[in-house]
Amino acid sequence: IDVLYRVKRGLAGYVSYLAACEMNQSFSEYILYEPALRILTARNFSVRCEVPCPGYKKAGRGDHRKLDFVAEGYGETFAIEMKWARKARLNASLDVEKLKFFVGSSSGQRGFLFVFGTQSVLEALNPTAPLGAEQGDPLYANFGVTRYGCRVFEVKRDE
Repeated sequence: IDVLYRVKRGLAGYVSYLAACEMNQSFSEYILYEPALRILTARNFSVRCEVPCPGYKKAGRGDHRKLDFVAEGYGETFAIEMKWARKARLNASLDVEKLKFFVGSSSGQRGFLFVFGTQSVLEALNPTAPLGAEQGDPLYANFGVTRYGCRVFEVKRDE
């Protein structure tokens, strides 16, 4: 899906811009939401944010598990989970589990995990759960001091 590359490229550039503004203290997956939403809607996808995850059983008190984004357009329906990797050992098991529930809830739906961080962390990525097939090459904004980047993985349902 072309829009995945656009989001990946946009996020790498956006975070590099924020780093130039000395905003590093605010870095988390939440700062990735607004630019991702803008790119998806600019490409004419209908996007819902913080969507309750279908089929995910609520365990005890608290909110239902929610997907960061669900996008529809051009005959595609897909969910996106964002993850900021601060170290190579990445625990994305909850994100992967939510995406598997989404993908398994209806035929033709897809799920993508966007993993964001510094190039050194992303190149050494060692996830605690299988992430699925990588979509395209990793993309890095290589402007000198710190190189930020993004990798995208497609999560399939359990067979």
